[in-house]
Amino acid sequence: MEILIGIAVIFILMLCLGAGIELIVTVALGFLGLFILFMAVIFLYAFIVMLKSEKTKGSFTRSFTEEKSRIPFAYYMIEESEYRNMFPLEVIFQKKIYKEGKEVKLLLNRKKKCCFDNNAVICCILGIAVSLFLLVEMLILIIGNI
Repeated sequence: MEILIGIAVIFILMLCLGAGIELIVTVALGFLGLFILFMAVIFLYAFIVMLKSEKTKGSFTRSFTEEKSRIPFAYYMIEESEYRNMFPLEVIFQKKIYKEGKEVKLLLNRKKKCCFDNNAVICCILGIAVSLFLLVEMLILIIGNI
């Protein structure tokens, strides 16, 4: 909510200072483009970590929400050690996807102490594709608006 109020204040200040609507739209698109770029970098980082991971099998043990986060993560038991999934738990289909004790294929990164289940792999690949597509579209909009 505070972000929306801040954006509204900046918008009103730009109008009061004589900025045209085209400039305001260009600046807004620029900020949106930076956000999409940041999103693409996060997915690319996760993809690189995933590429450095080894294939293994493990079983789902639990879902847990950490104290400093409101987002639940899946935990898997792999070779007598518990590893957290790199991406958050899929909440909508949780009962269908995560069955306690069920053995699944995972990608394990021992250095980062995390793993990737099939949902994380799909999220990572789709996240890269969508964010790069949106970034190209945003650049086209910004260049066309200048």
